[in-house]
Amino acid sequence: MYAIFEAKGKQFRATPDQKIRMPSIGAEPGERVTFETVLLAQKSSGDDVMIGRPALKGASVAVEVLRHGKDEKIIVYKMKRRKGYRRKQGHRQKFTEVKVVDIEFGTGESAKPKAEKAAKPKAEKTAKPKAAEPKAAEIDVTPAAAELAEAEGIDLATLEGTGKEGRILKSDVEAAIKARDEGE
Repeated sequence: MYAIFEAKGKQFRATPDQKIRMPSIGAEPGERVTFETVLLAQKSSGDDVMIGRPALKGASVAVEVLRHGKDEKIIVYKMKRRKGYRRKQGHRQKFTEVKVVDIEFGTGESAKPKAEKAAKPKAEKTAKPKAAEPKAAEIDVTPAAAELAEAEGIDLATLEGTGKEGRILKSDVEAAIKARDEGE
């Protein structure tokens, strides 16, 4: 039985009675805190994994704050060569140690994000029908050749292209216009 939940911009795997160190939260030792953004959960080892998209509806992880503290010191050293610039600085990240008290699995359904609900109707209203493609859509033809053929009433299906891989060029359309004019 476990759940993966999100808190303070990070994801944590929680099992009952597990101790977790997470970025500092504003709660006193002994208080209970509930995290409702559960991304994934499994009730027992034989059950299927419930995956939220993005979170599981009604699921939560309750934790009890044990203590606050600081991690070990890390050294940050900056230097620019040949410039005489050197800086040495230490940093200790604050953390909160919590104990997982309870895991609620909810319905197992995914909760839809608010942004997705609002975006759907707007997308349907603003959708415009696509403009009709010229006849040359199936035939490989340059845009200039397609425009000229449409203006002159030349059927592109009857032409053979001299371009790369049989592409119809503007010069092919001009040759067809010249042949048509001479034949009349």
